[in-house]
Amino acid sequence: MIRVFLFAVWVLAVAIPLTGAESVPPRARQVTIHRDEWGVPHIDGPTDESVVFGFGYAQAEDFLWQVEDSFVLATGRYAELYGPSVLSTDDTTHRFEIPKRAREDFSKLDANLQSLNRAFTDGLNYYLQVHPKVKLRLLDRFEPWYPIALDRYVLYRMATHSKSVPEELLHAQSFVPPAFIQPGAVGSNAWAIGPSKTRSHKTMLFCNSHQPYYGFGQYYEAHLHSGEGWSFTGSTFFGSPMLAIGHNEHLGWTYTVNDVNCGDEWVETFDDPKNPLNYRYGDGYRTATEWKDTIRVKTAKGIESRAVTYKKTHHGPIVRRLNETRQLASNVGRMNDALFGRQVYKMVRSRNFQEFRAALATLDQRMFNLVYADRDGNIFYLYNGIVPRRDRKLDWSKAVDGRRPESDWRGILSLEELPQVLNPISGYVQNCNQSPYTTTDDQNPEPGDLSRHIVGETTWDDRRAKVSRHLLRQAHDVTFDDWQKLAFDTTMYWPLEELPRYERKFRKLKETDPALAAHVEPYFKHLLDWDCRCSVNSTQATLCVSWYEQLYGVLLSSTLETLRPEMLSDVSAQFRALLTAASKLQSLYGSWKVPYGDVNRLQRHANIADFFEKIPFNDRLPSLPVAGVQGPVGAVFTIYYTPPLPIVRPMMKRYAVVGSSYMASIEFGDHIKTKSLLQYGASGNPDSPHFFDQAKLLSERKLKEAWFYWDDVLAHAKQSYHPGEETVPQQTARRR
Repeated sequence: MIRVFLFAVWVLAVAIPLTGAESVPPRARQVTIHRDEWGVPHIDGPTDESVVFGFGYAQAEDFLWQVEDSFVLATGRYAELYGPSVLSTDDTTHRFEIPKRAREDFSKLDANLQSLNRAFTDGLNYYLQVHPKVKLRLLDRFEPWYPIALDRYVLYRMATHSKSVPEELLHAQSFVPPAFIQPGAVGSNAWAIGPSKTRSHKTMLFCNSHQPYYGFGQYYEAHLHSGEGWSFTGSTFFGSPMLAIGHNEHLGWTYTVNDVNCGDEWVETFDDPKNPLNYRYGDGYRTATEWKDTIRVKTAKGIESRAVTYKKTHHGPIVRRLNETRQLASNVGRMNDALFGRQVYKMVRSRNFQEFRAALATLDQRMFNLVYADRDGNIFYLYNGIVPRRDRKLDWSKAVDGRRPESDWRGILSLEELPQVLNPISGYVQNCNQSPYTTTDDQNPEPGDLSRHIVGETTWDDRRAKVSRHLLRQAHDVTFDDWQKLAFDTTMYWPLEELPRYERKFRKLKETDPALAAHVEPYFKHLLDWDCRCSVNSTQATLCVSWYEQLYGVLLSSTLETLRPEMLSDVSAQFRALLTAASKLQSLYGSWKVPYGDVNRLQRHANIADFFEKIPFNDRLPSLPVAGVQGPVGAVFTIYYTPPLPIVRPMMKRYAVVGSSYMASIEFGDHIKTKSLLQYGASGNPDSPHFFDQAKLLSERKLKEAWFYWDDVLAHAKQSYHPGEETVPQQTARRR
């Protein structure tokens, strides 16, 4: 009887969840999260695993909604949340087998990466365990293979929105914000200057990511500090176990989006009447793989399961049927092989340029321009990417004939074959999504024979890059304070270059069309009486941007730098566009002299998955003025805004939706200095004091302290706690 009683007690003990200290995992006791005055988490633990556990927990604290949304997207279940409108996104995710391969490949990772991924999702799940009132919208829990799916989805999605990647892959994604489609609009500015340009004779790095302010692609800032020698501060996407950009005590780097030629299309011929899966290859046939899958979709009647059938050749998945016998296959380099997490773990632990370069050489990152600086005085630029090695005799600018064996990829190009610049005489490197061949003033990469197989934006040189070279060329004896001011420079390159030309054209207009010149003169003179810099009080900047949009188009893409066709050779039309711009301002705001900050604003809303069409911006709600300028006009401080929509809804102001998000100015040396900013704040919880506190800094063009040395972290910690012991306001489940 005693044995039976003890056995029953044991069964109950196993069956009933533990709720006290016994249920706290060891890593939760080991790791400490220190929140500074801006709510940024500085996470300290004895092991890398414990720190990554804390990192997952911190992300759940600050933006669980977005973490779940990103994982649902990456695992091909988005239609379960948002219905048929996003079905094509899930279709593409399944067609390229991202969820399936991520689940399989997790077990193939080395033990260290497995443990880090597991620790991260354990941290997310522990947050749910200790906050049972917080419910996920779709997922039951977070699985350790999710970060692999997210890693591949992020790079796939960005790579397939490159201008040089097959158009068919672009069509595969329909649920994509307009600005996100354009590489430049999610592009960024990246600068590094060497010791010859600074008063301290130290290198400096400027990180300036232009990412969406809502939904997928937002950045998260943190500082990870491990007893195993890992100390790194910077930012990454929600749902990532490791930081993607930033610096350790030796070196740092940042990225901009590039247009690397990482993908191709093949026309496959299915003409075997005996076997419809056979496709021609060489003198014979190969057999395609066909499989069935299911996509679940939210409908008015509930969740509906839809059966889908996919097919792939050895070149890649079939994405379109061209006619009765010809079908299109598409792929990007190392689609289901590369894993950025594997590479970035080596990057964050690098102590010098040689170790860092060795980490890059693994080529686990599919794309991006990289700009680097270190305490040894090195600055470096790399046009990074996983570029297939192709037969140079074929025309890869269009779909190639899959019947020809020479259309097969032959591995990938090595790191040494990619365009790069190390320590140029000019003392600076920069990239703002332009060609790698305009990186600096000297020692730019040479195009070479491989250029067309690597670089998509061979001749593209946008105004952000031009204004960056203009500023960096003139930068001498730079102090750290100077470096921070340059981060918010609002010199507008278009008026700086074009107004003198228009002044000459205006003198001629007075002779050829004096009536038009008389109408234009007050507006044009107002622009001439200006230093071509934007500020929240500048009325010229407002008029200039309005004129630019009449000449070039509504500024939702950073590639919009070519005059409308009807304007190209018609100078009178160009000046009439200025009249139209002034008239529109007068109609909207009661005056054509409108301070820039009265129109362009910062306003934040919580838990938004779509981009800006559904964001409930409201002129009656609080907002802040901001002087950021749309990229095509050519300013370092870049922000894109919604257009005014007085007819659709009562919204006269323009609200920021993408642009300068994570910003950091860094000086390397024996003692590293760092100032940073996240455009709104560290928390996605509207009840948190850190939901919108950094927006004031953005409005005032200031960076905050980014504490790196642990004594400083502890001195400025406003809260220190183990996961599960915090007292900050908790998130609530919100549905859209």
